[in-house]
Amino acid sequence: MSTDLRKAALRTSATAALRVAEGPLAAVNESGSDDAPLASSSEHMPPPSLIPSRRAAPKPATWDKYWSKNFKVDLPGRGTFNVYTAGEEGPVVLCLHGGGYTGLTWSLVAAKLKDKYRVVAPDLRGHGTTSTADDVDFSKETMSTDVVELLQALFGDSTERVPTLIVGHSMGGAIAVWAAASKAIKGLEGVVVIDVVEGTAMAALPHMTGVLASRPTHFSSLEEAISWCTRTGMCRSKEAAAVSMPSQLRQDAGSGHYVWATPLEKSRPFWEGWYQGLSDAFLAVPGPKMLLLAGTDRLDKSLTIGQMQGKFQLVLMPMAGHAIHEDEADKTAEHLLQFLTRFRIGMPPMTFPKAPAGVQRVLPVVAGPAFQP
Repeated sequence: MSTDLRKAALRTSATAALRVAEGPLAAVNESGSDDAPLASSSEHMPPPSLIPSRRAAPKPATWDKYWSKNFKVDLPGRGTFNVYTAGEEGPVVLCLHGGGYTGLTWSLVAAKLKDKYRVVAPDLRGHGTTSTADDVDFSKETMSTDVVELLQALFGDSTERVPTLIVGHSMGGAIAVWAAASKAIKGLEGVVVIDVVEGTAMAALPHMTGVLASRPTHFSSLEEAISWCTRTGMCRSKEAAAVSMPSQLRQDAGSGHYVWATPLEKSRPFWEGWYQGLSDAFLAVPGPKMLLLAGTDRLDKSLTIGQMQGKFQLVLMPMAGHAIHEDEADKTAEHLLQFLTRFRIGMPPMTFPKAPAGVQRVLPVVAGPAFQP
């Protein structure tokens, strides 16, 4: 068996249920500290110049390398939402992050799409620098309504219909489906869900409290946080971690430590609501649909049947972790571009030339053994 196949096989083991959890909820096997000794005795340690540095994590990156604008949007009665946008024209690609992440998780993908499309990535309620009247109301009803009203605030004044593709990762994938199912997004032309399936998500829920408890409670610096992020496999791309991970933290005024910005433990009452009935809702959404997964082990019964019936496009990316769009940003962007082109999102419908007036229509002639005299 080749190395690549062996790696893929390992990824489709019995641990699949846990890997479907949010990135910050993913299994953690290492401490958040980079200060652990590299050997048990200093006399056996090589000279410092020969010791591999554990502090080689990239410095935090700024949003403006990838995005055109960062601004706040006031939604009356709901709150103030932080939004990143890239690109000035073309159909809208609305990107919804997973639990604990922020809009910056889409940075590398946005950089690949912004020449032809308008990429919009908000910090969802309770995440990043978005501020609402109730930051711990993570219900699917509240969060999907946030998304619909945000789109209305951004593009509702347009005199023309705004073609929109909605893309969501994990929790954001569920919210994308529920927002699409509401039929309140007027210009919706497609839905893409990344690495979330009802069956495996529901199976993972009993483990999530323990997973959350195993995370480091704080980091002494952003560099340490980025190092932890890449070392534990939460994100396998150093570039993506450098721009995404800092936005998931806030600095505690008292200790100066960096702590998690989103209290994911308070989202627990809503976990089941995000995912229960998700597969059938996804299949029922009209229009083109795509599901990006790290492995076929994610498919539950409804999606397996739906995929066999051709109700959605399935793309497998077995070399990525749960945060597919961070780990394999180039390939994710490539699949999105192909999807947008294949289903002509934002493009006029195809027209076929008509025969000139007076030309008799030629019908096909049925032939075969059953029709021979």
